[in-house]
Amino acid sequence: MSLTRQSAIGLHARLHLGLQRLASLRLTVALFGLLAAVVLAAQADARVPAWAVALPQALLALNLAASLSTHPRLRRGGLAVFHVALLGCLLLLAWGRLTHAEGRVELTQGAAFEPAAVERLSEGPWHGDRLQRVHFEQGQIEVRYAPGLKRARTLSQVRITEDGSVRTDTVGDDHPLQLHGFRFYTTHNKGFAPLLSWTAPGRAVQTGAVHLPSYPLFDGQQQQRWTPPHGPEMRLWLRLPQPVSEHTAWQLRPEQVDATLVMEVAGQRYELKPGESASASFGHLRYERLVGWMGYRIHYDPTLTALWWLACLGVAGLVWHLWPLMFGDRLWARMAWSDGVGGPVQRSEGGSA
Repeated sequence: MSLTRQSAIGLHARLHLGLQRLASLRLTVALFGLLAAVVLAAQADARVPAWAVALPQALLALNLAASLSTHPRLRRGGLAVFHVALLGCLLLLAWGRLTHAEGRVELTQGAAFEPAAVERLSEGPWHGDRLQRVHFEQGQIEVRYAPGLKRARTLSQVRITEDGSVRTDTVGDDHPLQLHGFRFYTTHNKGFAPLLSWTAPGRAVQTGAVHLPSYPLFDGQQQQRWTPPHGPEMRLWLRLPQPVSEHTAWQLRPEQVDATLVMEVAGQRYELKPGESASASFGHLRYERLVGWMGYRIHYDPTLTALWWLACLGVAGLVWHLWPLMFGDRLWARMAWSDGVGGPVQRSEGGSA
């Protein structure tokens, strides 16, 4: 035997031994334990990096691929379909953690979505700047309540601009806005926002909204401290026309609420209705109108659809493998001894009559 052939055989043997070690069942159990520990840590602490969750998933995929290459019985029939689907799920889960994003944002009626305003809760290192492609504007907000202050349904209208066309969608807790792979869900967090026009001495007019605490969660605390550009700190609060009813069904539509804006600044107190202004040495403030703001949670994971189909494929493969083991003999026996109506087939002991 030539030296080259001996080297090739030795290399093949070492490679096979390495694959067997990589396919070890003990390694599988250890990796599942590591994955569980990392996932629990990530749930408890958002600072755990996404790659720390993706790494055990990638290693499990490598472990499964080695098992498929060294165990021929795993590559037969339904078991092959199941394990290939499982391998795909592991790889997609790892990819999803590296590209995912979670966040939340508050949007004012009439205002456009700004990616810079998003509070990013979690983000994979390969997510990039995908959020910059999302463009929509907050429309009317309607929240329906059942008796007992139970939130029944949230209807948040949004205007979406894509490819030069404008369309409208209604978003809710169970009906997300889907744009460029992102899902925007409404939350219980929403409230009032006085729209104000502020003019500092010697400056141009600036218009914006001040978000007050969530309503009706903080019904009696609709106040906020606000420092306008180039101006003194102000204390703002809303005087609502009547308290929230806890015994009847009602609807919250912020722009239809007739509320008085009370303002304290530089030792002076002002009470303003929509359209009224307050002027002094500190500057000029006009209360334009009352609008609302809506809180959204943002979710991005490009692997969800593929994971769904791979999971269905895996279940089908498992059923294919287990069906003959559980029902095969019994089913064939019933078909052999049944006449198709329900009674047993009458067989004669001898020849034909």
